[in-house]
Amino acid sequence: MKVYLINPDYMLYSNPPLGLAYISSYIKKKIPEIEIKILDQISYKKIINIIKKDKPEIVGLTSVSENWVNVKKLAEDIKVNFKDTKLVIGGVHITLQPSAFKDTVFDYGVLGEGEIPFFKLIKAIISKEEISKLKEVKGLLIRTKKEIINTGLSESIENLDEIPPPAINLLNMRYYALPSISSISKNSFAILTTRGCPYNCKFCSSSSFWESKIRFFSAKRVVEEIEYLYNKYGFTTITIADDLFAINKTRIKDIIKLLKDKNILGKITFSVCGRANLFDEEMASLLKKLGVTSIAFGFESGSEKVLKWLKGGNVTIENNKKAIEICNKYEMEAHGFFMIGSPYETLEDMEETYNFIKNYCSNSFIIYQTIAYPSTEVWDYGIKEGLIQEDMYEHKMREFLDSDINYLLTKEVSGEDFNKIYQKIRELYINKNRKNFLKNIKMADFFGYLNPLFFKKVFNLRHRFLRRILK
Repeated sequence: MKVYLINPDYMLYSNPPLGLAYISSYIKKKIPEIEIKILDQISYKKIINIIKKDKPEIVGLTSVSENWVNVKKLAEDIKVNFKDTKLVIGGVHITLQPSAFKDTVFDYGVLGEGEIPFFKLIKAIISKEEISKLKEVKGLLIRTKKEIINTGLSESIENLDEIPPPAINLLNMRYYALPSISSISKNSFAILTTRGCPYNCKFCSSSSFWESKIRFFSAKRVVEEIEYLYNKYGFTTITIADDLFAINKTRIKDIIKLLKDKNILGKITFSVCGRANLFDEEMASLLKKLGVTSIAFGFESGSEKVLKWLKGGNVTIENNKKAIEICNKYEMEAHGFFMIGSPYETLEDMEETYNFIKNYCSNSFIIYQTIAYPSTEVWDYGIKEGLIQEDMYEHKMREFLDSDINYLLTKEVSGEDFNKIYQKIRELYINKNRKNFLKNIKMADFFGYLNPLFFKKVFNLRHRFLRRILK
């Protein structure tokens, strides 16, 4: 049997589809005879041509909310040409808004962590089991002639080391070896060392997807993946894409020791995510020893009132300032994520965010309009107040970094005033990147810049980053 998995984010994001890579390795372990491929970073037209040529029995797609419209359209194009192919949808959007499954051509959906339910689904299709048996499998949406059956969220794999390392050999590694658009650095790749987050920020869907808990790959397993990326592909910069890596000091110490034992420590630099209220000098010292050069924090707002509402009161503006101060002391970049347009936010609150960025972290930050994701408190507020509709992701969403007053989640600010302050903050961002762009270009990456795929990556209409910072 042929099972093809599709990464639909064609040149939209630079991070690899690790979820698909994990599922691929897990399925291959359980069903060695299966032929599994990941169609990664190739155009929709080529995807259709490959499916037409190879005729896989099962095609799986994944989708975030912002890309849902595109994924549905791709599925329709596949189904109209290949009616016997079983189409499966997974990912965060369908998990948190399973009602979206109804008006699609998908035969099945996978809800939550995908390895176990997808394996059991494939096994059932191979053995031609009856639908009645699939009803017992947690984590599935099943389309029948009469109804759609929802079996609930999937069961979690508590010991993550039971999952084989992600099958990155199935990804488009040529694409990921190119210089990145944001930092113009080559030899960079992403890994996951945890799943989930124990916090419940009101804007974040991660806690709902992962059921508000965090699980860890062992230090040994993490180092094995790092070693593989370094020795096999020559990656010297690794982004640890966990929701929250900088949380367990003992585990970080173990990772440092194992990297040192393998003579890799100091040869690789890392970017990680932290949380300001958990960040202290001991953690900074450990991350510095690990080789961390950049820590991303969800600072969210410069307004104490808004920050308290968004994060439940466990992070303060003072925590955020202290985190930046500590990063500066240890010569690590503190990269801040901010949002404006949150429920109850006033123009004065937005000005406080502008001032915080200007005074404390104008060298490294990114600003977004607050957007509601299903199964979050922000979503519930927006629906209750009539600010958004439940079918909002059935329509084409704004592009990367754009604002859209049709989805404005505060009633305290007019759309006109919101756009003015948003653009004011965006000017800080654009000026920062304009200054850093040429400075970050490395001659060692010269041939990477000349690669035609790099030009496609840069000038793709759905990723207008370069044109924004050079305008």
